[in-house]
Amino acid sequence: MKIDFLSDINKDNYYVLDYDRVDAYMVKTAWCSSVFLALYSWAIYFWAPAASYPNPFSWRVVTFGEVIWVTALGFLTAIVITVFRGRLKNHYVYRFIVTNALMAYSYLVVFISGGSIEWHFHFFVMLALITLYADWRLGWWAIIAVALHHNILNFISPGWVYFYGRNDVASLAHAFLVFFMAIITTKICEQNRQLADASRLIGNEFDKNTK
Repeated sequence: MKIDFLSDINKDNYYVLDYDRVDAYMVKTAWCSSVFLALYSWAIYFWAPAASYPNPFSWRVVTFGEVIWVTALGFLTAIVITVFRGRLKNHYVYRFIVTNALMAYSYLVVFISGGSIEWHFHFFVMLALITLYADWRLGWWAIIAVALHHNILNFISPGWVYFYGRNDVASLAHAFLVFFMAIITTKICEQNRQLADASRLIGNEFDKNTK
């Protein structure tokens, strides 16, 4: 496996990997995530369950302004993914945008829930989802996003990351698990990319022999 974080390593496999359908699925996922995030945020705001009994779905009482921002950012993220779909010559750039957008949804749901530990699993769901692109670099880009999210906010506003406040050790535990997850996604992506390469070569050979 060549270590290359800049070029589009799947350029020749665009159709074999069915990127048009994968992109459509990502757009659909983004809009569904935006709707869910909006409904979830407003539900937390109106019912304010944390005011009486904090729970994994709401560890703090959120403000009207926070709900507005989360809702707006959620839909803005979906709009960005939708607008750029099919407009970029280098599809790798679009895959990079989608990866960060999915990480943004993970951050927003963790934030609006008041740093719920349970909602941190959302990051792992998104890491698994991007393997559909069969591009091993995306998992490592996601690690950078997660690291920035946890380590910067842990000092600036820890309540946005963990419901109990600042934790300088937790990021190390997260780093180990996310690092392990990235290794797994790398293996999955490389295996799928090798299958795509083989399918493309067989197809080219078939076309050559039938002419």
